[in-house]
Amino acid sequence: MTPTKHTPEQEQPSTSEAIRAAAFQLFGEHGFGGTSVRAIAKVAGIDPALVIRHFGSKEALFLETTPVADYFEGQFDGPLDTLGERIAAFVLGKADARMLSVYTALMRASDSPRIRERLREMTGTFATNLAARLDGEDAYTRALLVSAQVSGLLSVLSDESIPQSADRDELAKLYGRAMQTLIDQC
Repeated sequence: MTPTKHTPEQEQPSTSEAIRAAAFQLFGEHGFGGTSVRAIAKVAGIDPALVIRHFGSKEALFLETTPVADYFEGQFDGPLDTLGERIAAFVLGKADARMLSVYTALMRASDSPRIRERLREMTGTFATNLAARLDGEDAYTRALLVSAQVSGLLSVLSDESIPQSADRDELAKLYGRAMQTLIDQC
């Protein structure tokens, strides 16, 4: 049996994949406003017109390359009486530079109706999943307020207001108590 030979074209990612990879990298590094179609094309090694041909617009490409998977999947499991601290610890432990950069890019580009809708979708998913665990008629409202607290925490982490030397366990306890107040209301 003769081994299959691969041509250079077969080993190269497709144009769409190259554009996605370049956009993912650049949006993460420079945000939506700081990334041009030309820069994406340059990193992808293609003509800028191909970016628009494949994705329609920079905004559509941004939305496609912005992770929308439920970031908090499985994080609402376990006892309710410690959920606030566990959510805070999760954010503080998982909020790496890439995730913070995506969050910052989304917030900075939120003047776009489609991006605002993506943010609402993410907030709604968080609130729906958390509200399913809470008691009381106002469970969804309280879950939305906890979501706002998570957004606030991401905001101070992304602008580096909290020093890197801060004790993450102590921050999780402190911030977790604030979230727990809303979780415990009935």
